[in-house]
Formats: sequence, C-alpha cells, structure tokens
Amino acid sequence: MANVNHSIYFFVFNINSTHPYDNHSLYPPESIFVNYENLPLVERLTLYITFIVSVVGIIGNAGTIIVLNQQTMRKWRSSMLLSALAGVDFLYLLIIFLSIIDTLTHQAIGLHRSLLLCQTTVYITHVCSFLSAAFTLSFTLQRFIAVLFPLHANTIISTRSSIINICLLVFISCSFYSFSFFVTNNSHGQCREDENHPVLFPLLIVDICLTFILPFIFILLFNFAIVYKLQSRKKFADRFGA
Repeated sequence: MANVNHSIYFFVFNINSTHPYDNHSLYPPESIFVNYENLPLVERLTLYITFIVSVVGIIGNAGTIIVLNQQTMRKWRSSMLLSALAGVDFLYLLIIFLSIIDTLTHQAIGLHRSLLLCQTTVYITHVCSFLSAAFTLSFTLQRFIAVLFPLHANTIISTRSSIINICLLVFISCSFYSFSFFVTNNSHGQCREDENHPVLFPLLIVDICLTFILPFIFILLFNFAIVYKLQSRKKFADRFGA
C-alpha cells in the first residue's frame, strides 16, 4: 500500500511531464505552471479519482482519530497505536490533497515552486509511508501476541510499550529518510527526486523493502499464525467440550 501511495504522490508532483522519469522538463523554462487543460484524459481521470480518494481518506482518518480518543476507547490497549496509524495516514493524504489542489489552481499553494516546501513534502510522504506500514505491522504483532500468549498480553501490550514503539519508529523513519532533502530538486516547477543521484536508487530499494516487502511478509506470517492458533483452539474445545 505504501508503494502505491508513493506512485500516486509522484504522479501528482510530476504531472508537468508525460515522461515522469525524464529529468528534463517538456515545457520551456518560463512556463512553470501546470497546463492542466492539456493533460491526457487518463491523467485527468486519475487526478480526480486520486482527489476523491484523498478526501474520503482524510475524512475517514479524522473520524478514526476522534473515535479512538474518546474516553471509553482510550482503555483499549491498541487505541494509541491505531490513533498514530490514522494520524500518519491523515497527514499523508493531506499532502496528496494539497498537491492536487496546487496542480488544479496553477500552483496557488506553491508546492512546486518553493524548494523547501518541495523537499519537506517529499520527506514527510516518505516518513508517513514507512510509519503507516510499520504501525500496521506493530498492530498485527500485538494481535499475534494476544492470541498466542494471552496470559502475558496485558504485560507486553501496554500504553507504555505502545508509546516506546511509536517514538522509536518515528525516530528511525525521521533519521533514515533525511536523505530525501539531498536528492530532491525543484526544476522548472517540477518537484521530484533526482534519479541520476548515485545514492537514490539503492536507498529507494531499501525503502521498498521497509515499506512494502518486509511488512507484507511479516503481516502475512502473523495472520497465518493467528488463524492456525484459533483453529487449533476451536478443535481442542470441540474435542474436550463435547
């Protein structure tokens, strides 16, 4: 999911060019605004669909944050982790939303013109993608512990452990993805990472592993283990409960 989010984000930020991996702008230097009217139909539809998805996602995550922070929900052991997950997803989708608005309004916000805004938004999207995958994996791990070690779940899964987990993951992501400030450029109104930079490709390979491949594998394994354990309990209960 995080890898798909990256693709959506860079589609919006590279919308000036019909060749997103070409490092040269197809527009003359003086034309830094996005000519939305000349976009192909497929790209227009993609832009509007992404816009709708981002709005729905923003509303949904905002509602999730509000619900999970109610007094009755705070007692739930995983509420803090799920609130953090909804928060990073909300921030990610908010940047997507602002980027699309910037595109449709001919850079009224200025995300494509300011180098600092360009670098900051790319950095935040990297961090949010990592945290989204990491928090989802952490929540699955909590379910795994609760099912396989129910007697120790209250000790292992606590508000304190969730805070430590969240802070540690935020520190790791903020430190690792600081490389984006050094590889992100803003040329002729196009905000993009410089694919010719020697360190970008290996770092993005690591990023794909951290945000997609490894979380997918571990989440799949944890869920298989949870299902297997629950089925084993059911068979045990059916055999000795009859």
